[in-house]
Amino acid sequence: MAFLAAKWRSLEGWVGSRGSAVALFALALAVFALQSVFMPAYPGRDMARYLQTFFQLGYHVPVYPAVLNTRGPLSALGVGVPLEIGGWAAEVWLAALYALSIVAWGRVALTFGSRAAILTSAILLVYPSYGILFHQLASDSLFAAAFAGWALLLSRGIERPSIRAFVLVGLGIGVLVLIRPANQVLLVMALLPLVLPAPWRDRLAWVAASFIPAVVVSQAWKVFAELRYGDAVALKPSTGLLALALVVAPLLLPSPWRVRAGAVVALLVVAALAVKGLPGESPAQYTRSVIRNESNQFLYRSFELDRIMAPENGPASRRAAGIVQSNLLTREPYRSYGVDVHEFFASGSDRMFGDLTGVVPGTDLAEATREAIRRHPGKFASSIVRTLWEQLALRPVYAPEAVAATDAQASTQAGAQAGATEFIVVNGRRLPKPTEGQPIPASAIGPLLWTPGGQAREVWKSPTEHSFVFTAARDQRRYDKLGRDVERLSNRIPTREAAQSVTHRLNQASHRFPPLIAWLVIGVVAMAFRRPRNALVALAPCVAGLVVIVATAVVAPSVAEYAAPVSPAFILFAAAGVLGVPVRRERAEAADDWRELAGLVAGVVAALWALTIYFHTFRFYADGGVPDDLQVFLNAAAKVMHFASPYAYAADQTFAYPPLLAWLVAPLQPLGATAAAVIWTVVSLAAIGLALWWLELRDWRCYAFVGVFMFTRSAVNLGTVEALLLLAVAAAWRWRDRLVEPAAAVGLAVVVKLFLWPLAVWLALTRRIRAALVAVVVAVIAAAVSWAAIGFAGVGSYPGVLRRLANDESSSSYSVVALGVRAHMPLLAARIVAVLVALALLAAAAWLARDSRRTPRDRDVATLTLCLAAAFAASPIVWVHYFLLLLVPLVLVRPRLSLLWLVPLAYQPLGATAWPAGDARKLGLALAATLLILGAAVLRVEWRPALRRTPRLRLSSR
Repeated sequence: MAFLAAKWRSLEGWVGSRGSAVALFALALAVFALQSVFMPAYPGRDMARYLQTFFQLGYHVPVYPAVLNTRGPLSALGVGVPLEIGGWAAEVWLAALYALSIVAWGRVALTFGSRAAILTSAILLVYPSYGILFHQLASDSLFAAAFAGWALLLSRGIERPSIRAFVLVGLGIGVLVLIRPANQVLLVMALLPLVLPAPWRDRLAWVAASFIPAVVVSQAWKVFAELRYGDAVALKPSTGLLALALVVAPLLLPSPWRVRAGAVVALLVVAALAVKGLPGESPAQYTRSVIRNESNQFLYRSFELDRIMAPENGPASRRAAGIVQSNLLTREPYRSYGVDVHEFFASGSDRMFGDLTGVVPGTDLAEATREAIRRHPGKFASSIVRTLWEQLALRPVYAPEAVAATDAQASTQAGAQAGATEFIVVNGRRLPKPTEGQPIPASAIGPLLWTPGGQAREVWKSPTEHSFVFTAARDQRRYDKLGRDVERLSNRIPTREAAQSVTHRLNQASHRFPPLIAWLVIGVVAMAFRRPRNALVALAPCVAGLVVIVATAVVAPSVAEYAAPVSPAFILFAAAGVLGVPVRRERAEAADDWRELAGLVAGVVAALWALTIYFHTFRFYADGGVPDDLQVFLNAAAKVMHFASPYAYAADQTFAYPPLLAWLVAPLQPLGATAAAVIWTVVSLAAIGLALWWLELRDWRCYAFVGVFMFTRSAVNLGTVEALLLLAVAAAWRWRDRLVEPAAAVGLAVVVKLFLWPLAVWLALTRRIRAALVAVVVAVIAAAVSWAAIGFAGVGSYPGVLRRLANDESSSSYSVVALGVRAHMPLLAARIVAVLVALALLAAAAWLARDSRRTPRDRDVATLTLCLAAAFAASPIVWVHYFLLLLVPLVLVRPRLSLLWLVPLAYQPLGATAWPAGDARKLGLALAATLLILGAAVLRVEWRPALRRTPRLRLSSR
């Protein structure tokens, strides 16, 4: 250990040197190369649009100006130039960007110490979404690399503020805007110097130093485009931003000159206003136009995403509907496919969206959008919130699992698709069914091209046949040449086929990797609790990333590539909060409280995770879903209510319990499946919580962890009876020294699920003979009464049903029988081994019950644990939700959060409903985790280090 500690200290001392940066760069290249072996670079999101922009940068007269209006020129160059060299160059380019971004984020994290730098770099190197992002050739990978570089410039500006440093920050903002125009929202980050600890004259000078370069760089492209392309493009420089940059320019001057220069600028502004009037909008007018949606930034969301636009919303909506009716619906393909006005607005079709913007004036569309938002404010706002949540919590980046195909495969697929053309009947006419679930096969209006020689329009010859027709041959040649050039470069990647199995595994890893919200929560909690030095260095990029994500979520759908480029900022935020040295605290003191912080962070993350899990559970019920086991119980309840036998073999839908359970569920049967599911789930969660309370668990973090354990999710989401069984065992433990309470709890538990019969043995072994006898009597009476209520229907066939179910499912579960079958034993031999194991565990329980070296409570805990283990061993079938009962020994030996509470997380890969079906890895994982928990309860292993308690959340006055 001393050797390893010395090596670690040596590594920490080396981190931050030039050699470490070179090594990190080389390691990142190696990671990228390893990924590229299985996953070559492939076309990213809208790569064709960036190539169209790339080629048109060299044109004096554009062909497709819409892409010039919406795509950044630096992204176009970053996509087009490498492809001009070759597909291999594009891959090398992406590898360099990936490695440089890792180094940049590592350097920013170094502000908080070598440990934070190591952790940040390590997480980014194994972050699947980030690696996949850099295998996409598009603006997203370029934005990710540029954002990393800008974060490095920003960190240096915060640590050592100066005009020069913030000029570089401003230039970086301008570059980000030229990569992705939507990044113009990052201009607000120019206000960051206002929160720095410095005199106000310096703060204002730094604001000007960052704002002016950002405006100049971002608007320079628009000035160039207007001079080069004229009216063909809609890239007008913002006179408001340029004027504001001019107004703040005097702040860069020394104090004596600042007032004089300000006076000169004021005179120039007044003179300009007197001669030419207000150039564009004032800030108040601009703000009012945004609020009133005069630029119509919400049209796409209102029409396609939320589908809230409708003729009945108001006058402007009716005008828009009238234009659509007269100018679109009378044309092909709308006419033949029978699309009416209401279907048009309710479709959310992107094909129809292009037609809508092509025929309805912008002012009418803006007013119609405002009417839609006023008519449906709740749906509009909830949609934005949902998009934001999906960006932060539910949108990892996935690689395509079919990157390339041979020509033969492509022709085969095309032939298969052609042969499988589906048709629909519209007004008695048989027409090909539109693809992608769209109402029409294509937009009626084609792309808006710039054709100086004449016109270009979409001509429809039939409901499905259409072509783009130019009146001038020269315009068509220009259009065709652009298409050929784009196709020529597009075909240069991927350079080889991907390994689909590895890509699939990488996508699975991306899906399971902690989402951005997890890193954000960890960072917020850690920052609030520890308050590390230079916190603004980590906070500023995180705020910038949130600005980008929020601004995108307001107007666009949830797309993984929108948030992935800024995701390292959240990881840095978490690493800095956890490992940064707190203010006014020495490093040695900071190391002492890591366990307390870890426990707090773990509890908060587990609580948020649990809320997410059960939110989706109840949403599943709202959509009409019903838990599988509960449906079986409800079906059995319907039978017993008609005094019929519920016993008939139906594979995994077999009711295999005594009738008492059916009678317990009977009150829910008339309520309907959805209401029954909600009530049963609430009762199950309440039973688990009450059981833990009766077991004297008072650590709120443990409750949160219980909610996310796989056996809890399985028990609740399947609608099983395990939660009630846990409550019964907890009641037996809490009142174990009485007579009626433990006897009733054990007896009813055995009647509900027979495999718990060893609980009666536990009462006997701990010299509670009377309670054990009463438990047997309770079980017999309860079984007899519940069966008598249905006239003992099915009592003769019940053993046969259990036998057949055991024969079919025992070898596919997590039982000892399944382990024996996996070890190539005959089924009968495996069952004999299971019985012998159960008897051996009961014998061990009997021996421990007489162990005078233990305290009475320790003997009770160990004996109860071994009896539960015997129940698992004797049961021919054991599913994941059975392990919920392991919470009893876990809570009894560790009533506070510790490392032992992390062991149940090992059940996560088993899944809530999946059968192991003899999978050795799943069986081994379940066996190891179960033995670890049971062994800790029997052997009383002290798990160190414990995660220190945070201030206790008391639920009572005790």
